[in-house]
Amino acid sequence: MVYVAVLANVNGNLPALAKALEKIEEFKESGYDIEKYYILGNVVGLFPYPTEVIEALKDLMKNNRVKIIRGELDQVITASDFHAEGPDYIDSVEYPEHVKKALKYTWEKLGHEGREFLRDLPVYLVDKIGKNDIFGVYGSPLNPLEGKVLPDQPITYYESVMRPVRDYEILLVSSPKYPVNAMTRYGRVVCPGSIGYPPGREHKATFALIDVDTLHTKFVEVDYSKKLVEERIKKEGLPEELIRTLYHGKT
Repeated sequence: MVYVAVLANVNGNLPALAKALEKIEEFKESGYDIEKYYILGNVVGLFPYPTEVIEALKDLMKNNRVKIIRGELDQVITASDFHAEGPDYIDSVEYPEHVKKALKYTWEKLGHEGREFLRDLPVYLVDKIGKNDIFGVYGSPLNPLEGKVLPDQPITYYESVMRPVRDYEILLVSSPKYPVNAMTRYGRVVCPGSIGYPPGREHKATFALIDVDTLHTKFVEVDYSKKLVEERIKKEGLPEELIRTLYHGKT
């Protein structure tokens, strides 16, 4: 059987990403044919491994078919002038102060090359898996970067989300952060969950495997060491609020 792996919300969390990719390799060894990978935005953001995450994705791209789109926080990083000497423009963005500090840290760590990698990422994903046309976006079809799709809603809600892209069989979104698999009369809406950003206290790194023929969606959870991330946050002198986000979710 052939699958695609769908990941979202890495948010600069390398330990979580590494465990998810390791788990996918285990699936491959057990007979799963992973045709390609989709990464649905917020590649970087809150946590202190932005350069390492981008290098890990570049390594993944060497031997696999990988499509990556920009997320809301990626967009903030790419919004600076090409010749900007620093990230002070982030002060004007409407985020909590600890999030701004994390984004400034990310801007500095990425350097010109890392920021160019993000700038080269598209905002929309349009592709075909098997015979199925798919549309992917970080936020929502009508607002790709700042839009929000909510989890645990009635089917009529997901029908309204899917309606603008009803020519596609499946809509992939990242913004709920919680897994969503809703079949509507227009098509299927799937959020793979979140790799690096924990939306709740008990959250594990979560991704999705989608059967390219049936669109059957399997959500996979993996444990990773949040302690490693906590120690890195402290080492880099980042705000303690990020540690609370790491363990409890919410910025």
